[in-house]
Formats: sequence, C-alpha cells, structure tokens
Amino acid sequence: MTLSYLMHPFSHDHKRKHVRITFTTEQSASSYGQPVMVLPDGEALDLMSWVGCGYRVVRATQKERAMLRDMGLS
Repeated sequence: MTLSYLMHPFSHDHKRKHVRITFTTEQSASSYGQPVMVLPDGEALDLMSWVGCGYRVVRATQKERAMLRDMGLS
C-alpha cells in the first residue's frame, strides 16, 4: 500500500512524501495476531504518527482498505 504524509506537520512546507508500507503480524508491535503497518525501515507505523503526520492512503487494494477499516483508520 502507498501512503503519503507530511514530514513536518507544523511547518509551512506542505509537500507530501510517499512511502510503501506492508501489513504483518510478524513484528514486535503486533499483539494477539493483530496486523500492524510496517514502514520500509522495519518500524511499525503507530497511531500517533498516523495522526500527527497526516498520513493518507494514496493506493491500496480492497483487502488493504478492509484492514484499515478493521484498525479504525478509514
């Protein structure tokens, strides 16, 4: 899935960056088999970052959109 985000949400630079993420349950942030979104560097994308950096979905499959809905993010 491709997301866009603001590098510095409180700056006047509103140029969005793009990043590809994957869903996995094989990451330490996953709990009880719940999938987490993982950034290219292997770190989980948490809710604080999702909101604070204004993440938006650029491109996603129907399955990925369903997973976001299940996470309460769409």
